[in-house]
Amino acid sequence: MQWPLEHAQVIGEYDAPAKQWLPGHRGLDLRARPQDAIIAPADGVVAFSGKVAGKSVVTLRHGAETGSLTSTFEPAVTTRPVGAVIAKGERFARVEGGSEHCADGCLHWGLKSGGRDYADPSGRVRSMRVELKPL
Repeated sequence: MQWPLEHAQVIGEYDAPAKQWLPGHRGLDLRARPQDAIIAPADGVVAFSGKVAGKSVVTLRHGAETGSLTSTFEPAVTTRPVGAVIAKGERFARVEGGSEHCADGCLHWGLKSGGRDYADPSGRVRSMRVELKPL
């Protein structure tokens, strides 16, 4: 996966709750300005675009190559219809509207695996070095 904003800067870290129903921060807050382009972190399909509790939300459902993940973006709007196929790296939405995640302007990126369990998006985009050790 790739970051959903150019020059992404994390200003709010993922903080999983001990149980799904408990409070927590189920995603990352990335510094953003109104009208910043949102970039598809992986190939996907627009699954939802509209208001949730008065906030503008866009959801992308990713395929099997990402382990059937769903990305949620808030505040976000798109002109693409539900069902539109989006390619990784494509600008498909923009930051627009208010968010309770930060007063100064941000994009909240949530990531769900298996449909319901939230995951830390940073683990999918941060580079890691893999090294084999001799036996």
